[in-house]
Amino acid sequence: MKTIAFYTFGCKTNQYETQIMKEAVLKRFTIVDKNDSADIYVINTCAVTKAASDQSRQLLRKLQRQNPHSHIIYTGCDSYLIDETDYSVSHNIHIVGNSYKNDIFSALSCAKDTSLETKTYNIEKCVFSWNKSRPFVKIQEGCENFCTYCVVAHLRGKQRSKDAHLVLEEIKNFADQGFKEIVLTGTNIGSYRDLKELLRKINQLELDFRVRLSSIEPMYVDNELIDIISDGKFAKHLHIPLQSASNRILELSRRNYTCDDFEKIVNYASLKGIFLGTDIIVGFEESEEDFSTTYNFVKNNDITYAHIFTYSHRPLTKQVSYNLNTQILKERSIKLKELINKKFKQKMNEFVGKNTQIVMQAKRIKLDNQEFNLSVASQYFKVLTKIDKSVLIDGKITKFDGVYAYFER
Repeated sequence: MKTIAFYTFGCKTNQYETQIMKEAVLKRFTIVDKNDSADIYVINTCAVTKAASDQSRQLLRKLQRQNPHSHIIYTGCDSYLIDETDYSVSHNIHIVGNSYKNDIFSALSCAKDTSLETKTYNIEKCVFSWNKSRPFVKIQEGCENFCTYCVVAHLRGKQRSKDAHLVLEEIKNFADQGFKEIVLTGTNIGSYRDLKELLRKINQLELDFRVRLSSIEPMYVDNELIDIISDGKFAKHLHIPLQSASNRILELSRRNYTCDDFEKIVNYASLKGIFLGTDIIVGFEESEEDFSTTYNFVKNNDITYAHIFTYSHRPLTKQVSYNLNTQILKERSIKLKELINKKFKQKMNEFVGKNTQIVMQAKRIKLDNQEFNLSVASQYFKVLTKIDKSVLIDGKITKFDGVYAYFER
C-alpha cells in the first residue's frame, strides 16, 4: 500500500479539512508521519499573509528537492495564488484548488480546478479526529465581508452553512468517542445561518463535553450571543478580531464596526466572566496616531490574548497608499506583544483562587523534577495539574508562574 503524509498550515478550518482528507485515503493509503519518507505528500496551504504563502512554497521546493520521485499535492488557499508555471518542470506536482481538497484521487489525476470562479464545494462531515485532545467541527465555509486587506474572501467562495442536524451528529459522534472539548470552526462562523439557535441546540445535548468557538468577527457578536456562551456547555472564551482601534483604519478596511462597538463587546464579555482574545494588524495604512489609538485601547480594555500580525499586501486586494519601513513595523509589533504579555500575566495573577474547568491535552510537562499533565482551561490558558483523568474537571487555580497556571480540585 502506498504511503501518504500531510502538512497543514494556517487556520483551524485547514486542520479540519486535513482530517477530512485523511479519512478519504484510509482504505487506499498508509498515512505516515510528515517527517517520514512517503510516496505522496499533501501540503494544505495558507495565504492569509505573505509569510504564510512563502512558508508553504518553501516546503514545496524542499519536498521536491528531497523526494524527486514522490507526488506532491499542493492545495488550500495558496493553490489559487501560486504560479503553476514555476513548477511545471515536474509532472509529480499537482496544484489543486479547495474544490478537490476532499478527493485526493481526483487530485492525483490532475483535476486541478484552481479557477477563482469555482470555489463552492460541499462541507463534508468528519468521522474521526486526528487531534488527540480537541477535534474540530466545521460548521460553515466562505466569507463575503471582503475586508480591504484580506485575500481570504476571494479564495474561499460564498458563505454556506452545514445543516444543523449534521453539526449535531458530528458533535455527538466526537462526544461518544470520549472527547471532552470540541471546537466549532469555519471561514466566518458568525455568518452561520442561525448561529445562536445552533448553539442553543448544542447546549441541549445530554452528553459530557464542552464546545469552544473559534474566531468570530465582532459584527456577529451581541449581548445575546455572549449570554449563550457564558452558560452551559461553552468554554468561557471568545476570540474576536479587532485589527485596529482606529475608526479611520476600520473604515478603510471595510470592517463594518467602530471602536465603540468593540468596546461594548469587551465590557459585556468581561462582565460575564469571558476571557477575550483578539487579532491586531500592524502597519495597514497606519499612522503613529492610529497605532497609539490601538495601543491605548488594548491597554485600557479587558483583552487577555492577542495575535499580532504585520501587514503584508496580498494579491487581489487593494494596494496601500504608503508602506512603513520594516523597522517601524517591528517596533510596533514588539510594543504590542509586550503589552499583551503584561496584561495576560496581570489577568492570570488576579485569577489565582478562582474557579475554572479543565480538559486534559494528552501531554505531560516536566518542571522542577516533577511531572504534570498539561490541560487547557475553559478560559483558554495553559494549566498544569497532577490529576490524570480524561474528563471535564472543575476546580480552582492555585498558582501562576508566569507561563502556566496550577490547578487543584
